[in-house]
Order: sequence, then structure tokens, then C-alpha cells
Amino acid sequence: MKTLVEMKFGSHLYGTATPQSDLDIKAVYLPDARDILLQRVRPSVNIVREKARGEKNTSDDTDFEAYSPAKFLDLLADGQTVALDMLFAPDDMLLSPPDPVWAEIKALAPHLFSRKTTAFVSYCRQQARKYGVKGARLAAVRLALDGLKTIEETYGANAKLGTAEAEIRALAAAHDLLDIVVLPHADGSPATYFDIAGKKAIFSASIKGARTLAQTLFDEFGARTRAAEDNQGVDWKAMTHAVRIADQAIEFLDTRHITFPRPNAAHLLAIKCGEIPYAVVAEEIETLLTDVEAAALRTDLPESADAGRADDFVAALYRRVVMA
Repeated sequence: MKTLVEMKFGSHLYGTATPQSDLDIKAVYLPDARDILLQRVRPSVNIVREKARGEKNTSDDTDFEAYSPAKFLDLLADGQTVALDMLFAPDDMLLSPPDPVWAEIKALAPHLFSRKTTAFVSYCRQQARKYGVKGARLAAVRLALDGLKTIEETYGANAKLGTAEAEIRALAAAHDLLDIVVLPHADGSPATYFDIAGKKAIFSASIKGARTLAQTLFDEFGARTRAAEDNQGVDWKAMTHAVRIADQAIEFLDTRHITFPRPNAAHLLAIKCGEIPYAVVAEEIETLLTDVEAAALRTDLPESADAGRADDFVAALYRRVVMA
């Protein structure tokens, strides 16, 4: 396989590697003429050690993944963090001198930045919902759960949630994190939902289903609250990723650049090692989400990427390979 660039990735790139960290290598490879002509270009190639179920990587493991130029540019235009991280990897992370085509790709890349290049904003929202333990959210879920229990007793478990629309609207009016929202079905017709702190119960489903949803949320928040109190059972690696990606999102949205290793690598490593209380990190993630949302609003990125330019680049590159 001819690679255009190969680089250290993951914790080695971010500056958060520990003696136990495995080695991740990312690359962009150049397909050969035969695969191009036969339309057999693989979007990605993965080489990893086969492991038993549940077995994790060790410091002796190396995971290798290479993307075709077309796949890499698609990921970049979609704002996927893996492509952005690769794009801004410094020279000291490269495992060998890159092919001149990598410089061409880097020159093309800014034309693929757009407001769509904010896929990581959605990730930040998901992580804030997953790890946040703010009292307001727990209070909203408790209010919804108590209300839905009363509604279920009044109308029966199998009645449609919409039957109790008046009661649901009263609940929604009682807390900022409860709402009634209308969203389109796949066929375009409107559907009404009861939004409970970001989770939605459709009016056409049963009251029992909505009450079960609220109960599940309440139980999850309770588990997080206990984790915040004793730091037990916490996925510190995932929380580290949440903080890092939010920081990267803000930097990229403001500057169109991402710095590696991360300037706050020592802080990220402290989170990864469980040296900072869960509640503190959870609060940081929630605050970062607010900062990311603000950066997404003020960014001067264009509305859309120049996808045609990427297609032209790949077509010209593959033509050169075939004609060589």
C-alpha cells in the first residue's frame, strides 16, 4: 500500500499518552490503478490485532487505519473529528516524510470547511446530556415523572399520551427543560412530542411508554449523582474525550485551526487518570457545551463546502495514477 501520509494518532497526538497507551496510526493511502479502474477502491483499510471478546488494547498493540483520498475528503467536509485531527497533526507526529500529494490535500482542505463542519457540536451536546448532573435537569425529570404517574393513574397505562394534552402542557409550562415540540414524520406529516430534558415521548404512544422513559431518565440521573459523590464506575477516558473535543471545537470554530498536542493536555491527562472529581468534570462539560454553542453562532465559516472542488481533485489525482 502506498501511503500519502502516516501519523501517530489518539493520545500520542493529543499529548495524553500514558505508559499503558496503545499506538494508533492513521494514514491516507493512494489506491492503485487497477482498483481505480475496476471501481474497487476501499474507503478505508484497517489492520488490528484480533482480540478476545472484551479484551482491550495494551501498550504493545498498534492499530492502523488508512483512508482513501475520497473518503478522507468526505470526512473532512462532514466535519468529522478524525479527519480534522489528521489534517492539523504537526510534523513531529508524522512517521515518515509525506508524499507531495498530502500538501495538495492540505491546501484544498480550507475549501471544505463550512458550517456543516460542526459535526462535533452534536457530539458535545450528547456528552453534556450523558454526563451532566445539574440539579435543574434532575428536577425537570422528577417533575415529569411525578406528573406522568398521576396521568397514568387517571387515564390508564395504555391510553395515548395525547389524551392528557392539557396536563402535559401544564407540566411543560412548569419547567424550562420540559416542552411540547412538533416535528415532522418521515412522510412530512407533523408529530407532537413531550420533551423531557432532551428526550422525547411522542403523543401517539402510550402514557406508560412516556412514564417509563421518564423513570429511566430519573434512574440514570440518580446513578450519575451517586457517581459524582464517590467517583465510582466512571468512564474517565470518555469524559476526557468530551472535554477535549469541546475545546477543539471552540478553537476550530474561532480560528479554523486545531493545536496539537492540546494546550490543556495536562488537565486532560488528570481527568483521564481520575484525579479530578466527577462532579467537577461534569460541570466543566456542561459549561463547555454553552461555549461551543456560542462559538457555533459566531463562526464566520461559510454555509456550505465546495464539494465539487473535492470531486475535481480526486478525479484529477486518480487520472494521474491511471495514466502513470
